[in-house]
Amino acid sequence: MSKPGSQLDLSFDARQASRTDRTVAAERLADEVAARLGDPVRLVVHDNRHTMVSFRRERTAIQLRVHHLFLGCPPDVADALAGFVRPGRRDGRRDASRRIDDWVRTHRERIAPPRTARLEARGRVHDLKSILDRLNAEHFGGAVEARIGWGRSGALPGRTSIRTGVYLHAARAIRIHPALDREDVPAFYVDFVVFHEMLHQVVPPADRGGRRTIHGREFRRRERSFPGHARATAWERENVHLLLATPRRR
Repeated sequence: MSKPGSQLDLSFDARQASRTDRTVAAERLADEVAARLGDPVRLVVHDNRHTMVSFRRERTAIQLRVHHLFLGCPPDVADALAGFVRPGRRDGRRDASRRIDDWVRTHRERIAPPRTARLEARGRVHDLKSILDRLNAEHFGGAVEARIGWGRSGALPGRTSIRTGVYLHAARAIRIHPALDREDVPAFYVDFVVFHEMLHQVVPPADRGGRRTIHGREFRRRERSFPGHARATAWERENVHLLLATPRRR
């Protein structure tokens, strides 16, 4: 059984394994990591497709969030999880991160793919596939392999921000907000948004200090190198009200 004070939170697809097997595997992993750290561990097991491991220190325990693919991992991977959490030298955490990444790559088939079967790239004004293909040739040497399409609006009354695009790492897919598919949104701005999402494949997120950095230093450097960066960001600042207006239904 798990150590006194430890807790489990199993919040992932029940089809992955029986409840008993999941609970036993989670308790064992919590025990192993807690024993290595010498502190109680509150283990949260999830099915998030993007953040495999993260942690935070609480008043009475360490909350460790792991993807369910870590259930049943061998002792050396439990060592790596403890090393990722444990305060210490930077090279020790770097080695732990490397071993964790190796385990994730080896068991990537256990990551549930997002539902992206329907992606319509051709809009009323902008054709996202032609934009992606052109940017891929001009800026990435054709190395980006991703599907692209318009998402659903999901508009809420009174909203003050908008997520213009999203890159889904597991599915290698890009969704662009339909608010951009209109005549008063210039092509150079749509180009920049698509470039930004493509860049997520080239410069993926990195885990540092228990936190996932999505837009790190290298990402920002590459983003600023885009020829239309200044023009696009200036247009967005001046015209965000157009993007926040309720878009047409798709």
